[in-house]
Amino acid sequence: MIITAGAEAGVASPIITATIKTYYAPANPWHAQSNCATMSAMFQDIDLRQLTELTAPDRAFLSVYLASPQSATSLDKRFEKMRKAVEADERDYFDENVKSVQTYLERHPLKSGSQCLLSCWALDFFQAIPLPAAVPDLVWIDSSPYVRPLAQLQEEYENVAVVVADNKKARIFCISAAVAGDEKVVTGNIKNHVRKGGWSQQRYERRRDKQLLHYAREIVEALAELDKEENFRRIILVGGKEALQAVYEDLPVALQTKVAQKAIDLHKPKDEINEEIQALFTEQERQSERELWDKIRSEHLRGGLGVAGLTDVLAAAELGRIDTMIVNRTFHPEGRRCRDCENLDATVVETCSACGSSSVYEVDVVNEIVERLKQTGAETDFADPIDTLTAAGEIAALLRY
Repeated sequence: MIITAGAEAGVASPIITATIKTYYAPANPWHAQSNCATMSAMFQDIDLRQLTELTAPDRAFLSVYLASPQSATSLDKRFEKMRKAVEADERDYFDENVKSVQTYLERHPLKSGSQCLLSCWALDFFQAIPLPAAVPDLVWIDSSPYVRPLAQLQEEYENVAVVVADNKKARIFCISAAVAGDEKVVTGNIKNHVRKGGWSQQRYERRRDKQLLHYAREIVEALAELDKEENFRRIILVGGKEALQAVYEDLPVALQTKVAQKAIDLHKPKDEINEEIQALFTEQERQSERELWDKIRSEHLRGGLGVAGLTDVLAAAELGRIDTMIVNRTFHPEGRRCRDCENLDATVVETCSACGSSSVYEVDVVNEIVERLKQTGAETDFADPIDTLTAAGEIAALLRY
């Protein structure tokens, strides 16, 4: 049983935001709270694999996603409406879970931002998770936690290193779950080129080149140190063209593959700088999604290590064959799980295809696959809709074997 609010039950494409000390402006008040870095760390530390391994008897897990404090005010009415549709033998679990959620919200009212609450009275389990971005309101009961929105957020809000540099100064910091960490400042003070010729100009230019190289190496050393601490997936370089090129050329090849760079005027208003950095990040994210799909599609078309379509991806996931899966974030296929034999049907059926039982209930098939992938150490990439991926069934995967 699922009740959703909003057009989609998924997670919208993120807007990179951060706290003070950066060129980003907070998108909502939660990011500006003094404890936002702690909340961010808490979210990044959530072990989804551990959550997916929690299994309860029947549908004894309650998952609640609150988009905002206003969402909590209407929660009781949603619980009342949902209870009417809950099976009689699952009602005790549901009632106890609702009490746990209500008690928690009474003691810890949601004052800003979004939140996920997971409760299972049967397993004596409860967890509250602050979220780094808004998600649609959602209440879900199942035999395990509903983790798809958490997986989408963790995938979208991976660590990103940002370098804002010109010939005078560079600022290096990491954005983790949309919150900026401490920044490192490297001073360059590289002088301008001189126009006069002769030996003095050549000596000046050689000295200037050495200064630029030393400056770039300091920045690269700071990035390498940050990479060891945070293991970031992407590097955003913005600012003066000469400084950025020097930094890029001095980066190890392993880090160069993570780079997106753009020369911009750092004297622009901060809002304009924010928009350019955000656009660069989004462009890089969409490009990586297309590259992953192109790789899977090539394998699929030649009969190699690629599968496409819900049925084939589900079958591969159940065998632990998937290395990386890509799925359109707007794809929400409905399936059925059998209470008697726990068989999963990837379509809406009245009776279980395995045992013929009519005791079946609704599931989000993508969530079921994500759970399996977390348990087998596979990766999931939630993509903005890609036309050719949509035509191929909205979901695909690169196989291990």
